[in-house]
Amino acid sequence: MPNDDLTRRMQQFSQRLDWNLLKTFYDIVEANGITAAANVGWQKQSTISLALKRLEAFVGSRLCQRGRAGFELTDEGRILYDCVKHIHEGIEQSQYAIDNSRYNISGKLDVAIISNFASNVMDGIFIKYNSEYPDVLINLDVLTWSDITKCVVNNDYDIGISPILYRHSDLRYDFLVREYHSIYCGRQHHLFNELPDPITLSDEAFILTGSDEPDSFTSFRLRHRLGQKVTARTPNLEEARRLTVAGVGVCILPEQFVAADVDDGLLWPLLGRTEDLSCDIYLISNIHSQKRTARDAFIEKFVEVTNDIIQ
Repeated sequence: MPNDDLTRRMQQFSQRLDWNLLKTFYDIVEANGITAAANVGWQKQSTISLALKRLEAFVGSRLCQRGRAGFELTDEGRILYDCVKHIHEGIEQSQYAIDNSRYNISGKLDVAIISNFASNVMDGIFIKYNSEYPDVLINLDVLTWSDITKCVVNNDYDIGISPILYRHSDLRYDFLVREYHSIYCGRQHHLFNELPDPITLSDEAFILTGSDEPDSFTSFRLRHRLGQKVTARTPNLEEARRLTVAGVGVCILPEQFVAADVDDGLLWPLLGRTEDLSCDIYLISNIHSQKRTARDAFIEKFVEVTNDIIQ
């Protein structure tokens, strides 16, 4: 059928066409001649002339001519130029759209974070990210540190903010901050204002943070026989802080998280700063998950902010 034959010819034309020839033809028309196009593009005139001849041979029509009036397109040349110009404009617009998409980011960013994590650096990253990408919905869920790794591996969350027990081969770890903890008691506790040796705390009523306690902290407790008398247990640090202030028992809590309570005289650190009660916090992401603009932009912002701090 004629229509089938025409369709087949059109497909062959687009499949076999050298798109570089079209670009050269476009440059010739825009420069208003072969010589001018050669000067603009820093190419040999013979190279451009040969490209034009190849295109004319492929199309089967003469596309331009030079006479007393100068460079001029044939009717066939005008038709082809209009098509090529449309393609050129589309390519320029697509590049603009791609570049602009880096700034006009929308969608959702799912973040899993440990309970009551206090960090001025992390706060600053969220502020900068939201300022630059206000159309992104930040969904922030509190999970135990052991669950965060599993969820990021399973792509349930884009980002995890947590200490780690071991490095998973599928995950990327960007160091955020070293978080220091201490053992605290409330104002009503008999050791308030004291600095006892850890071993002397073995008989004290202890508030455990359950599955949210890092393994290194558990080792520290067992080594010093802390927590033999458990009076309360909660994975939520805010509730653990509340119970400690109320005098229910002593508890391991992050320094920065309870700094205001210490300043106000509500809590007292029973131990000095020790590396045994510190843990490194990381930004965790899955290196094998599909590209997501909102997540990738957050990681870029994280690296940018933390690099500025280091410098």
